[in-house]
Amino acid sequence: MNYNGIFAMPDFSLFLKANLFGSIQYAFLPVVFVFAFTDLFDSLSTFVGLAEASGYKDEDGNPRNLKKSLLADAITTIFSGLVGTSSGTVYIESAVGIREGGKTGLTAITAGILFLPFLFFSPLLSIVPSIASSIALVLVGSFMMKPLTKINWSMPDEAIPVFFTMILMPLTYSITTGIIFGFLSWTLLKFFSGKREDINPALLIINLLSLLYLWL
Repeated sequence: MNYNGIFAMPDFSLFLKANLFGSIQYAFLPVVFVFAFTDLFDSLSTFVGLAEASGYKDEDGNPRNLKKSLLADAITTIFSGLVGTSSGTVYIESAVGIREGGKTGLTAITAGILFLPFLFFSPLLSIVPSIASSIALVLVGSFMMKPLTKINWSMPDEAIPVFFTMILMPLTYSITTGIIFGFLSWTLLKFFSGKREDINPALLIINLLSLLYLWL
């Protein structure tokens, strides 16, 4: 346990210090692309996982209101960057709260209000050991395993991309990398197994962007 006191003033040194015009340079474009691509894939995969945990899916099995969710995620990510905080993107740990019944925006608002006092009492958080989050991560991991039962493991062109995605995420410490190789392997297997009608133009664009991401 690390005790660092009770009260501390919040650090506003990075508030509205982002140099937006200075970042619009050719040298920064690869960095901007990589961050945008990573955030998009991380958020998309997280929304899919949370929709599975909450049951908020349409008749095709896709997350409901995905466009609105991604828009809200993008706005909070931009806002958090402008005010100098860590990214305000969606987190898969929310699956624990969803399982406990927190499935509306009111849950997030309540949690945010409860965190406001810790702008000034942040040292108190130091008494909570980092290992305490491991319990939530174990629960999240168990929730994420459920969709694997719906995979047709007898079809290699479906099972192999899922395996690549699942195994590369922990090995590379990157959700984005796992998803990229899942997309690429799925496309290649469909192409060489004679199921080219399953490959649509949008997927080809994603594959090209994925290769560009790996190259950068």
